[in-house]
Amino acid sequence: MLGDEEVLEAVQGYIEERGESLAETLSGASAITWHSLLKGQIVRSIESRSEEKRLHPGPLDLSGHPVYDTIGDYQIPRPRDPAEQRTRKMVRRGSIDERSCACGNGEVRCPRCEGEGKIRCEQHQPCGSCRNSTCCLLCDGAGRSALKPAETQAAGGSLQKAGGDTGDRTRCYECGESDVACVTCRGRGRVQCTTCQGDGSRPCPDCAGDGKVTHEHCAGTGRTVEWTEGTITRTPRTDEVKLPEPGVLYWARRLADQHATWTPTTLTDDDPLRACVQKDFASALKPLLRPQHQEIARRTKLEYVRFAKVAVDEHPHRIYYVFPSRGLPKVVMRPSPKRTWQIAGIVTGLLLLLVLINRFIA
Repeated sequence: MLGDEEVLEAVQGYIEERGESLAETLSGASAITWHSLLKGQIVRSIESRSEEKRLHPGPLDLSGHPVYDTIGDYQIPRPRDPAEQRTRKMVRRGSIDERSCACGNGEVRCPRCEGEGKIRCEQHQPCGSCRNSTCCLLCDGAGRSALKPAETQAAGGSLQKAGGDTGDRTRCYECGESDVACVTCRGRGRVQCTTCQGDGSRPCPDCAGDGKVTHEHCAGTGRTVEWTEGTITRTPRTDEVKLPEPGVLYWARRLADQHATWTPTTLTDDDPLRACVQKDFASALKPLLRPQHQEIARRTKLEYVRFAKVAVDEHPHRIYYVFPSRGLPKVVMRPSPKRTWQIAGIVTGLLLLLVLINRFIA
């Protein structure tokens, strides 16, 4: 872990590598601020237990299923990997009930035809040939003409000219007039139903005329199996750890992700970083490490880094960040907050000047 002397030596070397010199040593002309970051995940295995009544149509062999007496007392090993999803289904002892279905043979009366095997059907259908015209040009299928005698005589002459000689009209079945009726329905306006052949009933499509259908409750097997099923489900839940909270030391965090060597920490008693992590983040870690409801296992994977922020008197417009790395400490220079605001002000002024020039030219 870095110390003050290592940090100052790293900054001194960084400045000299840039070809710059210092009037005095950094030991008395700099200020060091230490910061710590923690990131990683806490993966928990959350267990839930439930029971429900199950029904299976037909025979079912449940002999290979684990048996339990009380779902809450059933013991299974803790998961080796909390991130693994696991579900175990069991059978409550003495709950299996295999019996014959009330239907007897797997069939029940068809509810659509009520066991008759047939359903009502319309004896006639509208004539397809004269649906959009008059079935009989004189009586319209009524059996008698609605025209007066003089109108009938006049209509008769026009019918001979319109269609009497063409063969698309025939004698009306209803009124008996020649060459006035549709050749398909002969003036009736309807034809016999092709499905039932005018019988008025047809085989039930649900049972194919048998009057019986398969019993859904037993799937036609005539038997059912009921039992109480217990289920133990272990579901992983991952909590992200990012301390301090996002937004704090934003730029420093980005630089640490890019340049620092993070050290894994397990927070166990034999972890050399445990004391440092607890000192820096005890209050923030406490709610994260508290056992959650129905938590049975946990895996903590965290990384810790402690870095320095150095302000040098001779360089008031700079901030030096020093991060631990696998070799020598890594130094990254950034403008100080004051310098950043100055640069932002200059850029804003230039933009305003360009806007004014453009307006003047326009």
